[in-house]
Amino acid sequence: MKPEKEKFRKTLYKASSENEKWMSELEFMQDEQKFLEHLLSSHFLDLSTDQYYEPTKKLIQKLKNVEKMSNELSDLLQTHNKHLATLIESLQLKGKKEFKREHKRIESEFDHYSLNLKYIKKKIFAMIKDIMKNHKQKLLIAEE
Repeated sequence: MKPEKEKFRKTLYKASSENEKWMSELEFMQDEQKFLEHLLSSHFLDLSTDQYYEPTKKLIQKLKNVEKMSNELSDLLQTHNKHLATLIESLQLKGKKEFKREHKRIESEFDHYSLNLKYIKKKIFAMIKDIMKNHKQKLLIAEE
């Protein structure tokens, strides 16, 4: 095999490994999204108060946007995986530049999605922590 084709083959296998890692991480993050939705719904009454209503409304919208991003990313990763399989099988160098651009774009979108989800998790956890702290203080006052 020519050195250029061998180098490209190694690049494809590395990209395939990255793609599988992204797919696995995305699946886990989608489970986290479901957990966050459940967390919000389990504290619905507290989050409906004047203090939390607007921030919660914004977070729910952001969570929906992140969910849409994850679905689009999932489709993109599956398509990319098929593209990788075809390239590995054929080792055609003519799609090399397009493949690299596509891979970098997916990497960028995955990072963007991941950062958005982390931001939302942080905000939701902070709100729920605040609610739980307030409940605990109310319980302590009631005991006295």
